[in-house]
This record gives sequence, C-alpha cells and structure tokens, in this order.
Amino acid sequence: MNGCLSCGLLKYLWCWLEDLSCRLQDSNLLKLIMAFSVALLVLVNVHTGFTMANSCPRESEEESEDVGEDHPSESSSDLNCTLRGSPENYNYGWDRGPHTWNAPGNNQSPINIERNCVDLNYFDTPLIWSHYNDLPLGIRLENNGHTLILRAAFPGQTPSIDGGDLLGRFDFREISFRWSWTNSSGSEHTVDHHHSPLEMQCLHTDAEGNGCCSSQGILMISYMFDFSDDNPFLDVLVQHLPAVQQAGQVVEVPPFPLSYLMPAFYDKFYSYNGSLTEPPCHRGAEWLMHPVSLAISERQLNEFRQLKDKSGARITRNARPVQPLEDRTVHLNRYRTGFQE
Repeated sequence: MNGCLSCGLLKYLWCWLEDLSCRLQDSNLLKLIMAFSVALLVLVNVHTGFTMANSCPRESEEESEDVGEDHPSESSSDLNCTLRGSPENYNYGWDRGPHTWNAPGNNQSPINIERNCVDLNYFDTPLIWSHYNDLPLGIRLENNGHTLILRAAFPGQTPSIDGGDLLGRFDFREISFRWSWTNSSGSEHTVDHHHSPLEMQCLHTDAEGNGCCSSQGILMISYMFDFSDDNPFLDVLVQHLPAVQQAGQVVEVPPFPLSYLMPAFYDKFYSYNGSLTEPPCHRGAEWLMHPVSLAISERQLNEFRQLKDKSGARITRNARPVQPLEDRTVHLNRYRTGFQE
C-alpha cells in the first residue's frame, strides 16, 4: 500500500513539473527571468572591472619608497607624495579595505600594548616641546572622505618636539582622527585589548629634511580619548565640524594654540617603532603614546560621527586593525630627574 502511494506521488510530481515547463515556455515569465539574469551578470562584470581598475598594486609607490630609502627626499613638506596614498585608492570596506592594502609585511601599526609586557626605559634628557603654545596664522580643517585632517600655518617657528631618546627634532605637520559608530571601538591602538572611542594622531617629520621615508623620518604622537564631560579644549575644533560634513569640504577656523589639543607630556609614556596606518604604510615611524586618556563627551564624539565619505554615507569606521607586534619592544619611558620645560 505504501509502495503504491509513493509511486503515485512521484508520478504526480513529474506531471506537475512537465506542466510547469510547458507554461513557462508559453508565458513571459521565462523571458523575464532570463532578462533579469543577463542584467545581473552585466552589473557584476562592470563592478568587477571598476574594482580591478581602482585596486592598488601601487608599484610606482613601492619604487619611490625604495628610492627614498637610498636617496632621501630633499623636502619633507610634500606630504601628499611622500607619506600618504591618495584617499581615492583605498577605503575601510570589503573592496579596498585594510586586507587588500599592499603594505610591508612587518613593523606595522597600530598595535596592542600589553602593560605587563613592556620594557622600562629611563632617560636623562626630557622631551622638549617647542612653540606648541604659539598662536598659528590660520588653521584649516578638511574632510578627505576617510577622516578629519587639521593643518596649521605659523608666522615663525613650526611647533616641534626634541629630546628624550629621539634622534633629532621633528616638526609638526598635521593631525588626523580615528573613530567608530560603536563606543566599544574607534581607536586604532589598543591597551590591554581595550579600544578608546577616539584616537588623535599627530604627524611630525624630520626637521633636518633627511626625507620622511627614511628610517627615522616620521614621528607620530597618539592621544586617546575616553568618555567624560564636554572637553572645552576639544570644543574649539568640534564646533566647526558641521562645516566639513561632506567629503572634500575644507574650512578655515579661528586659530588656537596646538597645545589645546596636544598637551605636553614627559614621563610614563609608551613608545615603539612602527609605521603609518594608511597606505602606503611607510615603516620607520616612531610612535609616542600620551600616558593618560583625554576627555571627550558623547555629544562631541557624535559630531565626528556626522562626517561623510565620498559616497555620501557617514564614516562608520576608519581604523586599521591591530597588527602583530612580533619581535618589537614596547617601552615605558621614565625621565629620571623630574620635569623640565
């Protein structure tokens, strides 16, 4: 009885499939399905073509980096050429994100700092912060589609940092910021695997002009921000963010001393040797990490979160993932004899 029932069901199913096939051949449904499939195939091919055209085997940049190591650039001011790749050539998504960047394989940033696994380093010469309290001639903010960039022009000496165990003086160039849509992430560096909601990175280059692609040509100073009340020193910047919400927008803001954003520090700060965190990810960058977190309110952070990328969507994240430390050492730096301005 069960065998007869099974045969009957199979025969019924076969007849139903034959009937459906005949109906599709006689109707427009099959034509619609075929047209949709062809259109989808064309769109996939076009997208693949654009992705391949915009992907960045950046052979010319690799060649220029090799040349820069043997023949340093005569000027470290041309940062767009020597330090950063074009914002058009990378992003933080699946198509041109960090997993696709043609970066060197070692000594990369950011890293995780394990506070129980650092090397204590004592030095006799304090860090020397020069002209960070000077008032600039002007300050310019730019939304480049990935992050906020702050640059400044000065009437006299450019702010610089020296001393400690640095091999020379490094001049200030620009400030950039890292954040995310979630409060549990945002910063590129982590401390004991903990992200801060905002990280501010201050780029400096060799003041002697020995070439910012050389082995000690880049100094990065990082400041982490954690949630607290409104930070009035940060508000001199935050209040102007609505003017650069769209990618490509630039605004001149009333000048203020860089020390508002970059408080000087002398003791108990971390340092290590790494790289830039954006393509072409040049190695030979010395990183100094501010010893304590600065304050930011959620209202102030939300102003950063309103900034948009080149597609018109809000910048949801702009942080490169943590890179392997490998055989590098993270130093906890102590100044032996006290503070000195």
